[in-house]
Amino acid sequence: MKEKISTARKQEIIEGFYRLSVIHGLENTSIAKIGKYLDMPPSLIMHYFPTKDILISNLIDFILEKYLLIYQPIIKELEVSKNADSTLIVETLFSRNWNLLFDDGVFYSCFALIFRNEKIKKEYRILHKKLRESLKEILDSNPDMEGRDTAVLAEQIFVVVEGAYYYLSMFDDEADYNLKVGYFKNQVYDLLRKTAVQQL
Repeated sequence: MKEKISTARKQEIIEGFYRLSVIHGLENTSIAKIGKYLDMPPSLIMHYFPTKDILISNLIDFILEKYLLIYQPIIKELEVSKNADSTLIVETLFSRNWNLLFDDGVFYSCFALIFRNEKIKKEYRILHKKLRESLKEILDSNPDMEGRDTAVLAEQIFVVVEGAYYYLSMFDDEADYNLKVGYFKNQVYDLLRKTAVQQL
């Protein structure tokens, strides 16, 4: 029972930290502010998370948990039809659901810390590795991908997706955004087709 309360309290703190970071920015969100926001003594927060860096590491785990939800439409399709076509994969990966799952500003603020914090750098490597491994598992479950190097394909797809989202975040014009996202989608479709051709 005590362990369940502890787990729930930690989750409450992480989610409070996230919500405040969305509003005020990661760099402006202190343990004292989290305590005030959650009506919780800062000493209690520090009992679970002695430093802000430890709290950020746990926030990165929270990011991964949210981002893995992006695969749900593909997984459901595989469960029903045993096959997820390339259109569903590409449209899901390039949907704006990423933005709904986790705030881009908080994600990139955390990411910037990898250049001066080795632990956070390692956490981000784990996050990206898990996203790729999960995509590989989806590709492996698709009969059309049988015998193909899905590990390499997952890497190539994510390089395009991640680069696209970084670049597209600078565009506000809807028509311009859609035009450019079309280029990146086609690049992933080409990767899927080339992989198929190479295995013939």
